[in-house]
Parts: sequence; structure tokens; C-alpha cells
Amino acid sequence: MSLPGKSSAPLRLLAGAGCLVTPIQMLTVSGTGWFSISWSNAPRRMIHTNSTALQVQTAIEELLSVGCDIEPTSAKILFHDGFEKEVTENSVTTEHVVYGTEPFCGRFSACSPSQLVKASPSSLQRYDLTEYTHVCFAHKGHMSNILHISVSYTNLSLCSVERNLTCQWDFNGTDPTRGAVLCEGSEEDGHLYVSTEDVRVSVTIQRLQVSSPPLGGTFRVHLGSTVISGVSVHISSHQLLKLLQTNTDSSTAPYFNTSDFIVTKDSESCYESIWTLTWRTKAGDLPNVINVWSCLLVSAENLTGLKPAVSSRVVYDGGVFIGPIFGDMLATSNNKTQVVVVVNDVPANCSGSCSFQFSQEMTPLVSDVEYSADDGSQATVVIRGVGFSEENTTLQVRVMNMTCYVVMSNQTKVVCKMERLPLGVHQLTLLVRPYGFALNASTGEGIFLRVEPRLVAIEPPRASEIGGLRVALRGTGLEGVNLVLFGSQPCPVLEDTRSSTQIECKVPSRGTEDAAVRVTLVSGYQSTTVTNLFQYDPSLNPAVVSLSRNRSGLAGGQELQIGISSFANYRGSDVKVQIGGMWAQIQAQMDSGLNVTLPALAAGWYNVSVIISGATLASNRVEPLIHYISEVFSIEPCCGSFLGGTLLTISGLGFSQNRSLVSVSMNEQTCLVTRLAEETIWCLTPPAANLSNEVSQDVPVRVNILISNSSLQNVPVAKSITFNYQRALTPLVTTVELEILESSLLLSIQGVNITGSVAKLGDSECELELQRGNESAVFYECSLPLSNMEPGIYPVQVIQTQLGYSHVTARLQTITVTPRITSIFPSQGSICGGMLLTISGIALRARRDLGQVSLDGNYSCELQSSDNSTIKCMVLPGTHLLPYQWWAQVSWTLNVTVTVNGISSVCLGDCTLHLHEHSTPLVDAVTWETNGMYTDVTIKGQRLAWPGDSPVVRVNDQAVCKVTFWNETIVRCQMDCIAPGEHNISISNRSGRACFRSTSSVLTATPQVHQFYPQNFSTNGGGLLTFAGAALKGKSGTSVLIGQHPCLILNVTCVAIRCTVPPGNGTRALRLTVDGISYDIGKISYHEESTPTFLSLVVTGLLLTINVSQVMEMDTIHVFVGDSACRGVTITHSELQCSPPLLPAGEYPVLGLDVPRGWASSNLTFISQLMVTAVRYNLGGLNGGVVHLHGTGFSPGQTSVTICGSRCEVLGNATTTSLSCLAPRLHGQLRHKIWHCVKNTP
Repeated sequence: MSLPGKSSAPLRLLAGAGCLVTPIQMLTVSGTGWFSISWSNAPRRMIHTNSTALQVQTAIEELLSVGCDIEPTSAKILFHDGFEKEVTENSVTTEHVVYGTEPFCGRFSACSPSQLVKASPSSLQRYDLTEYTHVCFAHKGHMSNILHISVSYTNLSLCSVERNLTCQWDFNGTDPTRGAVLCEGSEEDGHLYVSTEDVRVSVTIQRLQVSSPPLGGTFRVHLGSTVISGVSVHISSHQLLKLLQTNTDSSTAPYFNTSDFIVTKDSESCYESIWTLTWRTKAGDLPNVINVWSCLLVSAENLTGLKPAVSSRVVYDGGVFIGPIFGDMLATSNNKTQVVVVVNDVPANCSGSCSFQFSQEMTPLVSDVEYSADDGSQATVVIRGVGFSEENTTLQVRVMNMTCYVVMSNQTKVVCKMERLPLGVHQLTLLVRPYGFALNASTGEGIFLRVEPRLVAIEPPRASEIGGLRVALRGTGLEGVNLVLFGSQPCPVLEDTRSSTQIECKVPSRGTEDAAVRVTLVSGYQSTTVTNLFQYDPSLNPAVVSLSRNRSGLAGGQELQIGISSFANYRGSDVKVQIGGMWAQIQAQMDSGLNVTLPALAAGWYNVSVIISGATLASNRVEPLIHYISEVFSIEPCCGSFLGGTLLTISGLGFSQNRSLVSVSMNEQTCLVTRLAEETIWCLTPPAANLSNEVSQDVPVRVNILISNSSLQNVPVAKSITFNYQRALTPLVTTVELEILESSLLLSIQGVNITGSVAKLGDSECELELQRGNESAVFYECSLPLSNMEPGIYPVQVIQTQLGYSHVTARLQTITVTPRITSIFPSQGSICGGMLLTISGIALRARRDLGQVSLDGNYSCELQSSDNSTIKCMVLPGTHLLPYQWWAQVSWTLNVTVTVNGISSVCLGDCTLHLHEHSTPLVDAVTWETNGMYTDVTIKGQRLAWPGDSPVVRVNDQAVCKVTFWNETIVRCQMDCIAPGEHNISISNRSGRACFRSTSSVLTATPQVHQFYPQNFSTNGGGLLTFAGAALKGKSGTSVLIGQHPCLILNVTCVAIRCTVPPGNGTRALRLTVDGISYDIGKISYHEESTPTFLSLVVTGLLLTINVSQVMEMDTIHVFVGDSACRGVTITHSELQCSPPLLPAGEYPVLGLDVPRGWASSNLTFISQLMVTAVRYNLGGLNGGVVHLHGTGFSPGQTSVTICGSRCEVLGNATTTSLSCLAPRLHGQLRHKIWHCVKNTP
């Protein structure tokens, strides 16, 4: 009876037959010396008393070899296959091997076989009857008195003979272990003894053991202090459960009267019965009340059978330990610590003293550990204490699983070198051989090494109270410092200068800290504080030492330069400038100070304050004040022209240089500001308002200046801000004469008060210079270049620089600028146009009008580019020209005219374009052919090219055909593969475009299919159909129909189409459609002979073997398991093999694709099993942890793992063959065995 469970007391009850053993003689020899063994008067050999067993065996074998065969009798016995060794592949046994009973021959006993061996005769090994005289087998089970034996042999005539024997067992003799067997031949074969065959076959059966009686009777159970008698060996599990629960007491009831306690009956036969007691959920190791030796005992009471016995054993006794039992758990108790040697998980026996004594006096003690690092990657560890060694080789120091190499040691000190350690607390071990590991002298436990940042200097050691200074902190172990505090304020660490021996940070402002501030280095959860390394010094504070100005206009906007001492150390700090109550915008920070833009303020005096990191700077030898003021002192000139244009100069203080902040008005009319300075404004007066002939000689107007919406009207009394318009000061122009020169306009002007004037036409102006003509006439002249003028009509304006605009009374008051053509190129060309015409001249374009070119006749010139002196355009024939034969002998003369801004040009030279037949290229023939991915075009004709001139071929007005060869009569070019449809071809040279004389300029390309292949496909579709030809890629689309079903297009070029055929049967027509036009191409066929077939599937490890038909070894087959490809496909005869992909558990169809015939017929299914083959890190504590599982069929993202019913959280690194999960904490419960449950979720 077996009682497994959390804390179980398994009891096993065994009953079975005894066994017959070979007689054994034991020889006992005492004393020392020699002795001999004799047998049948054979010569004796002397044997010493201390001889080995092998020496004694050798002596006995020599003694027996004299008169007998030393080969054992078993050597003549044929041990039948299936009993003395494992079952082979070509034999089948129907029994099950019994391991609990030793066999009488061979290695196993067979229980209740219906057949001893079942195999084909050809697969059985033949044995010589003269060598093997007996056949031995052990039979255990139901007794039968009939044995059927088949014998086959070859007689002397070399004929095969078979005999079937029926043998009766007779065990009624006096010897219960032996019996006679009577065997008779079958009716078909006659009697067994056939003398004519010279063969004698006899069967002798020796019964080695009498059949055992069945197991029966009763036994008793000791449950705590209660004895339960009369328990039948045939009791059921339910009856045993109730029996135990009704016989509990106060000590055993908490364990047996619980819902998690169950009893199962694992085995019941004629020779044994086994019960198992299990606590399914009770955690932990149960107390001794359930101990098999003190509480639950079983003993035989009235058992029947062959040597019946009852026993119990513990299967699992709680806890989480499921590995081998350690040797110290099996050791006997001893007052001293025992040394146990374990080999293959088996503890060795101690025949002597295996005690070990721990001695306090022999234990090395560590009192202090000091760590220091150099500037490189090395560190030194100094260990102080007692019980060390002066021999370096006897010491071993390790920190963080790294060795610290000992360089010096004595009884109280050890110095070692190692790699630099990270900041933190690290455990240190010191091994002193032969005494062992050292302990902490103060705690008696582990030794720990603290690695802290060490600060030795701060450079510079002093800074101003404002902070912002960049300081360097020098020391060791600084690489892990993540925070620096000056007092309680952080000093931001600059990451670009960090190292293990130096870090830099920007000192914070002093605030409320002491002058001698404490500096703290923080690394993780550790901190180190030092004093007396840094001090705030008020004498180092920066100060305002200069201001670039002390006056500003009300509008502000001026630049103020503030000089600050020692400011180079604070550039980039939090700097602010305040003027009055307004913040000034900082434009730049320099080593010497700041540049700021002044804000707009009302008139008055204001303080200038500079604030750095919250601290306001003091001033040194400068008064930080600025005066906001705006005043007008004078206006010059006082008087000017009624027509305006007088340049006023306004002098004063506090003006702005920003035009958007300053405006000047005169009687609600704007005086146009031309220039600004802080103390001067220049503006042009507007014409006097309501001007008429009746206006008096003087018209005074008030001048208003507005700055930032503040009107400046309060000026000194002695200064007037009134301007007078005076008729006497208005210049008068009486005569204007114009002379147009080759490239300029010459103006001659006469009048009054026009000395020092400029003449202006549009945006162009020139200074008038005094000229003296005949009869002492006085006039003024100036020249305007036509290259700077646009065509148009301009009024004549004369401006006197002091007085303003003149009043023009001359007859000529406007001047017209006309486009002028000086030449054209070329002057002759092709009748069909196509030449690039270049027009040169003056004033040929305007800013808003690029110009238009007109030609006589039915021709036009398409503008290509233009500027003031050149226009380029393409000559094009009209759309209604007569055929070439009608106008080939005609010469055309075309006048060229340019129109700009509605003004037509004048011609200063030859402006005529001549078109002649002898200048016209002619095309007589155009042919094309497709060559791979390109189309070659050949053009034949006359005057197609000139020496040194490369013609240009255009297709649909695009220069896409690259010329590869040309002469006067032939031009060849190459372009991308031509699409089907009509294409317009043209060719041009320096004479212009060619005329098509005896052929059309329209090239028509029709789709052409030269061949398609293959023509036989699988009925399942999927085959790859390929068309080869020309002009196959349409502009709007290309499609293929097979019968009434589309062929799925894979790719299309101008010379090839590839598509996937649909399923079908029989013969189907092919139809190609390009750009909406259909073409009948031919037919293809679907045949079963062209359809590959997958017949059967065998999975062997990581290899799929598929039996196929209609497949050749040279075929290209792709195999898919589900949607994934099977790798490494090979075909041998009718077998296909490949390596399946690693897939999540499930069933997947197995498909095959023959290239190019199509899909194979297949009903095969591949089953991917969900299996766990290995678990790593499956031993652990109650806190859980990461468990790694290996196997097959995992589904990443859809696999769940449970351990003892609790979910194990799957981590994100899962694949189909491995995954990791985070085992949960067991919350105080112990488990006797961990069960994993892995499943894929949909």
C-alpha cells in the first residue's frame, strides 16, 4: 500500500512466489599459511590464505578443467529473444515484463503472455541444434496444461519441413518442480518422430517453481494509538478511506478528517495490492503524527499466499525539495560537525572519524577595510585584522566575484590590487589557507567593502555669491556621482566633462547658505559630505561698471551696452535686465557685459538693474540711470514747393531709428520719411492740399511728429515747427525736348528755379546739367539708359533738390518708351518650323509682361525665355498647313514683332525670318523594333543632320529617344520600351524641325505575342504562365483571361507578362487585353498528368517525408506547412523530403506548389505538438523567479503557463521553441512537487 501526497505514508503490500536458486557452498578459512582444494583425485594447487578472490577462482577453474567442461550449462541454453534482452523491431511480444520477480533464466520474466514470440520466419535467427540443446523461458501467470510448439527445419534432402506440436504438461509427479510433457504431431504433419528424416526432436519441460496461491487474508493498521484489525487485502479505496476516518483520535483527526485527504487503489492482482494515501492541498512537512514509524503502521495479521508480506513507504513527505536527498540528511547524529563525501548523489560511509571542529581561535578576523583608486582603472584594497598569513599564496581575496591580487601580507594586514569597483557596498571574502574564511571582527558575520566618492579639492575654491561659476571637483570614485549639493542647493553636473577623477558643475547662488559651504556628493543611496573645500566670497561678485548711453527716446528700441566686471564667468547664467518697471530684451552676452534693447517708456529718469541668478548687481564708478526724452529743435528748410517733394530735415532728441515707430504728418498728409537717426528725421513733403491758381503766395502748415503714439508738441518757444508752401519757391518747367539715341534717351529741359534738379521717368532718374546753346540760350540736359527702362508711357517729372517738385507747363509732358529689335538669329530655317529664334534689342520685357512675339503668316513663336535685351522663342507652324506637296516649293518671309505692355516694337535692323525648302530636313521612313527592355527607332530621309550638329528626336514632344547614330540620311535612337498606341515622332536639327514627306509622323505600336509557356497546367491552378512579345504594357492597363476567369497578373513589362493561372479542367482559350483592346492568343490545357499529388506523410523528428506522384527529380517544388515554407526540399524518385517550420501547436495543411505547373493535390495535415522537453531554473524558493521552458509548439503571445494552478507570467522573449515566465510567489505555502501546465490560448 503506497501513501503519496504532501505528507504521505505510503504502504506497499507485496505477495508473490519464491524462487529456486543454485546450490551454493561456502568455504571459510581462518589463520595464515597455505591450503588446497581437491576434486576427483585431480592434482591439487596450493592457495595462500591472503589470496584475492580472482586468484582463488583461477585455481578452482584449473582444478575443474582437468576432468570436466568448465563452460556453464547455461552456455548450451538458447535464451529466447524477447526475454533476456529488449524487444527488437522484428518481433512482437504480447506479455508485459515483470520487474519485481527475478527470472529463472534470461534477464526478465514475462507475465501472462498469449504468445511468446510473433514474427515472420524470415526475420528469426537460425540456431544449430547441436550447439543449443535447450530453449529456456520463464513463464508467470495463469497455468495451462497445453503448450503449442511449431518447429521448422531443413532435412537432409534440403527440403523445408514444418511441424506443429501440441504438448500436454503433467505435474502430478512426486517432484512438484518437474513434470512430463507428452507431445503429438498435428493431423496435417503426422507424428513428431520421423526416423526417415534422420531427425530426432524431443521436448523436455522442467518446472522450476510450483504455481503460487493467490494473495488473500487480512492485515492490521496502526493509526496513532489506535489498532485497526481485520483489514482485507481486497478492501476498496473508498472503504479504506472511511475505515481510517472512523478510527481517528484528537491527534490524527486534523489530518484524516479533511476534504483534501484521498485514498486511491493503484494495483490489485493475484499477487499484490497497492493503496496510496494523498493530501492534495495541505502544505508543508506534516508532523510526526503522520510519520510512518510512529503513527501509521501496518503489519501482517492473517495473510495467505506464497511468503505474503505487508509494507509501507513514504512517497513524498512535503516541502519544495524535489532533488536528490543530501548526504547530511541521512547522516547519524553526532555532537561534532561531520564531513560527508557524496558520489553520484550517494553519501559515502564513514568507517573512522569524520568530525570537523570549528575553532574561534583559528578563525581570521577583519577589523577594517580601506579602498582607494588611482587615476586609471586600478584600485587598492587594504585589509586589517588578525590571523592572516605572511605567505601571499595562502591568501585569496575576492570582491564582486573578481579576484583581488595580493601584493603584500603579514599577520595583521593584507594589501591587494584589482580592477576599479563601482560605487556601493560590496561583499568581500578573505580565504586564509588552511584555516578558512575570515569573519567580520565586530559582527562575526560577512565582510563588506564600501566604495564611496572621495573629494579632495574644488578648483577654484572661491566664487562670488551669485554662483554660476564652473568649478572642477577632483577626487576618486566620481564616475557614479549623480548629484552635487552646495549646502542644500544642487550644483548642475556637466556630463561632457565627467570622469572617475573629475566632474564639473555650475555653482549655485549662495542664497541663505553660510559662506563656507558644505559640499555633498550623492551616488545612488549613498552620500559623502566634505567641508572647508569651497567658500562664497562677496568681493568676487560682478558689478556694473559702464553704460554705453544715458539717454533714450520714448519709443525705445535703441541698443544699450552694459559693462559688467568678471562677467565672462557668468555667461549663460540666468541673467535679466530691468529698466524702471520694464524688462529689457537681451540681445547678446559677451565677456565684457550685455547688449540689450531698451523698452518704450514715458519721459523721465529710470534705474538700470542687472540681475544674475536672482541677485542684483551693484555698480562701481557709474550711476546706473538712463533718461527718456524726446524734443524737436528745428526744421529745415522752412519753405518749399506747392507740389511737394521738399526734403525736410527735423533736428531734435530721442527719435527712434525704427521707421515703424516714427511718423510725420502735415495737415493730415504724410511726410514720407526717407531716413532716420536718433537726433534727425528726413522726410519728403506732400503737395499742398486744395491747390488752385487762386491760392496766395504762402500756405503755412503745422508739422506733427508722432513717436510710439505719443505726440511731441512741447518744443522750445524759440523754435517753430511750421512749414510754408510758397508759390515763388515752386520750380517751373517750360520746355521739354526728347532725342532717342542708340541705347539711351536724351532730355533737354528749360525753366525757372530748376538748377540742381533731377529729371525722373518712372523709377529712372538723371541729374540735369547746365548747357549753353546758341544765342546764349540756357537749358539743362541729362541722359537715361534704355536698358534700365521698361516699355511704357511716363510723365516728365523734374525735382529740385531743395525746393521740391516742378510745375511742368511744356508741350511734351509724357514720353513713350518703345521695344527696339536690333537683330534676329537664325534668319532662315525649316518650313516646318522647329528652330529656336533669338531676338536681340532694347526694352524687350517688363516686370509684369514678359513680351509676346508675333510672326506673319500661319506661324507662331512660343516664348522660351526673355530679359531686357534678349527673347528666345520656338518657331511653330500653324495647325492648318497644306500637305507638304502643296507648299514644298514655296519660300516664306515672316516679319518678327515684339509687344510689351501693349506697345509694339520698332525694328532697327533685319527683322525678317526666311523659310526655305532647301533648309528643311525631310523624313521618308520611320521603323522601330523592340530589343529587350528598349525600343530602337530608325529614321531615314534627307538633310537630317549637319556636320558638327547632333539631331534631337522627340516622342510625343518629349526628348526620350537618345540618338545613337546619325548622318545626313539616317538617324537612329533608343528609348524605353514603347507602349502600345499612337506616338507622335519628330526630329529637329539646327535648321529646325523635319517635314514628313512620304510617311506619317504618327507611329502606331500594336501588342505582339511571340510565344507563351508552359501550355499544360495543374487542375488546381497556381501555375506560372509567361507571355513573351512586344508592346505588352499598356498605358491604362493589361489583363489576361483564361476562359472566363482572370489570370492574376504578377508583373508586366513591354516584352513579357507573368500571371498565375486559376484552377480549371480541359482546354481553355487565352485572351490578352491591352488598353481596352482584346487579342486572341491561343489555348492552354489542364491535365491530371500535369497535377502533382501528395499521397502520404511521415514525420520523423525534424524531417517530413512525403510520398508523391507526377513529380520528377528535376522539378522545382515549394512545400508549405500552413503559411510557412518547408526548408531544404529534396526529391528522390517518388519521395519528397523537407524540414518543417517551427510552428505553434495545431493542425496545418501541407501544400505543394510546382513551378511553373501549379498547386499539387493534397489532403495531408501536419500536426505540431505542444510539448515541454526541458525546464531550466526549476528549483527555487517561495519567492518565485524566472523559469525557462524549452519544447515545441509554443505560440508567442498566446501561450499561458500555470504552476500548481497559479499563473506564471510569460515574458516577452517567447518563440515557438522556448519561453520564459515569471513564477509567482507561493505566499508561505510549500509544494511537494511542481507541476507545470503549458497551453496555447486562441
